[in-house]
Amino acid sequence: MRITYLLAFLTSFACSAQQTSVLFIGNSYTEVNDLPNTMRQLALSLGSTVTVGMSAPGGYTFTQHATYAPTLAAIASQPWDFVVMQEQSQLGALPPEVTDTESGAVQLVTAIEANYECTYPVFYMTWGRQNGDDLNCPNFPFMCTYDGMQQGLRDNYIALADYNDAYTAPVGVAWKMIRDSYPAINLYQSDGSHPSAEGTYLAACVFYCTLFQQSCTGASFLSSLPQATATILQTVASNTVLNSPNTWNLDVANGTDAHITGSSSNGPNEVTYYHPGVGTHLWTCSDGQSSTDANPTFYFLLSGSYTMTHTYMDPCGNTDTVSWNVDIIVSGVEEQKENDRYQVVQTSANLLEVRGAKGTETLTLFDAQGRVEQRVRLDASVVQFACSSGLHTWLISDAKGRVWKGKIALP
Repeated sequence: MRITYLLAFLTSFACSAQQTSVLFIGNSYTEVNDLPNTMRQLALSLGSTVTVGMSAPGGYTFTQHATYAPTLAAIASQPWDFVVMQEQSQLGALPPEVTDTESGAVQLVTAIEANYECTYPVFYMTWGRQNGDDLNCPNFPFMCTYDGMQQGLRDNYIALADYNDAYTAPVGVAWKMIRDSYPAINLYQSDGSHPSAEGTYLAACVFYCTLFQQSCTGASFLSSLPQATATILQTVASNTVLNSPNTWNLDVANGTDAHITGSSSNGPNEVTYYHPGVGTHLWTCSDGQSSTDANPTFYFLLSGSYTMTHTYMDPCGNTDTVSWNVDIIVSGVEEQKENDRYQVVQTSANLLEVRGAKGTETLTLFDAQGRVEQRVRLDASVVQFACSSGLHTWLISDAKGRVWKGKIALP
């Protein structure tokens, strides 16, 4: 076994099918028998061109990868279609409360999506050791047997995928099916832990079916296996993935999230919301305000509870929508008085004029129901703009967050 296997890129020959890129992050379970290249060759024999990369030092955990410079460099090296994550084989089966698997997974997914929003995170569900895990058996009895350890891996990887809006590649489930139904096929090396050539080929088949969501039966690439063995492994992998796609989260978008990352108050009646996405945004407020900015500012004239809605579409077309309520208490607003700082007057039919601005203020005009009609930048001491007939309320905010308001009616 190699101590470290940093990053290797294996580029396939040109093919008419669209090229897919996959980065594998793991340890010796990924590195032994070169799983990424095995999957690449399998995909190529089925007409799919794949470019793969790998960062797989022996024994590495999610938490170690989350701060490991070569892994972070591999993630940042290109906009990957998929990034596969494999936890250390024993940690992945243990109860989440006694490991840092969950936090390490979140760190990795965050780095992956920060590099490219459209990357699909994929969790590599591994397999129980052939005769259980002697090391953890005394403290965790379920780890004493293959079946118990396998159930722990299954439960934990599915939970990780659900929490992180990721795929599960159910290699461990297919592994158990082979053990139960085809015991003559040995998936282990002599250590009862690492995969044999058959084990790696089964994993490659599961990954093909997971990433492309189609069967791998009939693939002409057999690795070093007899045709009959390869056919069994292809069939079991295809059935495992494609008979239960919802279980493996294959119907879930790749982490597209419309939730805001924060907000700030720029004045007593203004709120700015923040979202890091580079896709398209639609923000609406129950008072009629709307915006397509990434970080919009909303102005409120009246105290009350408002419903905000944000719909976000990432660059790949995945959409998410969230709504929340915000309670606004309007304060620090000075009513317009005669000879006050600003004057908002009608100069002709449907034309208003603002006098007294210093060049850094903004006027927001509301209709009689409190809905925003328009915003005008007051970039001169006298600014004119068109306005419809009816009763209007206006609000002027300056650079220091001070706010003035008043009313005007146009016949």
